[in-house]
Amino acid sequence: MSPPPTYAGRLSAIPARGSPPGALTGDVGANGGIVVRADGQLLVGTGNDLAHSLTGDLFPTSRLLRVDPDSGAVSTYASGLGGIDGVALAPDGTVYTTTLGGRNIGRVTPDGRVDPAWARVPQPNGIAVSPDGGEVYVVQTTVAPGLYRIPVGDPAHPRLWVSAGLFDALALPDGLTLDGRGRPLIATHAAGEIWRVEDGRLCSVESGLRLSTQIAYGHGDRGFSAGRLYRAGVDGKVYEVPGGAETGR
Repeated sequence: MSPPPTYAGRLSAIPARGSPPGALTGDVGANGGIVVRADGQLLVGTGNDLAHSLTGDLFPTSRLLRVDPDSGAVSTYASGLGGIDGVALAPDGTVYTTTLGGRNIGRVTPDGRVDPAWARVPQPNGIAVSPDGGEVYVVQTTVAPGLYRIPVGDPAHPRLWVSAGLFDALALPDGLTLDGRGRPLIATHAAGEIWRVEDGRLCSVESGLRLSTQIAYGHGDRGFSAGRLYRAGVDGKVYEVPGGAETGR
């Protein structure tokens, strides 16, 4: 059984499948999305609380942290961003962030340039980058839930790619990842479903997982295995999602 959720503002690590999480850092504030760089270092968003989310577009003061997963050492990778909920890493090392309570999409280039308002999408939440790095995908969570595509070369013109149906208006889509074929998968907080985009439609691949916030594929040869999809939620639990597994692994 997974332990109950905690709200200590620290980053934890699960050393092996089935093991209890252990604290990796001290309190770093209200943290949001996490990505793993090619060198194994973690990039962690902060300011994922109500105050920073609602004011992040006007006062971008939140930081993106770099965390060493071996030592737990924490340093500031970038600052001057809105309250960070989602984090995505492009193939060239560019980082994109979302602020749920605003509209701005932040961008940090590999040489450290920060643009807190690189693009704008209503109620942005989950975020991912296409395999070729040419588009940024962003989930709109409320009002009119859907998935946007933002051309990296034309960020002023985001395009709505697929919308949730009428009966999914209150599903609260949240975390976003891509499978090995580049298809987006979306965790829904209220509906408890995992959606995948297929032929321009949202198809449910799993249900019964309410309070889901994040989904990600494993990358190891054991434990959190490559090609298997995992879900985390505010209930403090991590589940494997069989319906999202990549075939041929």
